[in-house]
Amino acid sequence: MLIDISMDIEDGMIHWPTDPGVSIRHFSNIKNGDGANNSEICFGTHTGTHIDAPRHFIDGGRGIDKINPEILIGRCRVIEAAGDIKFISSDFLADKDIKNGERLLFKTKNSLWINGKDKNFHEDYVCVNADGAKFLVEKGVILVGVDYLSVEGYHIGHETHKTLLGANIAVIEGLNLFEVSPGDYKLIALPIKIKNSDGAPSRVLLEK
Repeated sequence: MLIDISMDIEDGMIHWPTDPGVSIRHFSNIKNGDGANNSEICFGTHTGTHIDAPRHFIDGGRGIDKINPEILIGRCRVIEAAGDIKFISSDFLADKDIKNGERLLFKTKNSLWINGKDKNFHEDYVCVNADGAKFLVEKGVILVGVDYLSVEGYHIGHETHKTLLGANIAVIEGLNLFEVSPGDYKLIALPIKIKNSDGAPSRVLLEK
């Protein structure tokens, strides 16, 4: 069974406050007598469910087209951070038996906002803090996924991104994990192949 954990890209959807919004324009319509339906889409590279490339925060880092697809496809584990958890921290991660080479997706209260298509940007989303990022690097994790638009907290600097991307850990943001139970899955996460890009929207699936 495949579970689609991607956000729909649509006009007016939630986006990072300083990024461009989504615009979809139909410039050719069969109902208007045109031969085909065609559309123009405009949005930032970090729209909806997307993957960050090292280049996003590391000058001269690899672009999204250079990320090894084998990192983006394989066994993963969904870990739930329920209740009043505010940060994915080293304290939270300490008893999760994290192993070298793991892919980890974190399900939090954020998924309720993503699943409900809430168009309001919430500044108090659950994120991975700096010491949590260092812990994940030390454990040898190869991929981290979160259920809001950034792995890092709002207006608190960029240490989490730099730590994860600097260790060549793949970062997936904007996952919809609302209907996903904690546990083991196969992950399939492929970004649009944009040459030298800092990131790209992605269709992300889980297979049970």
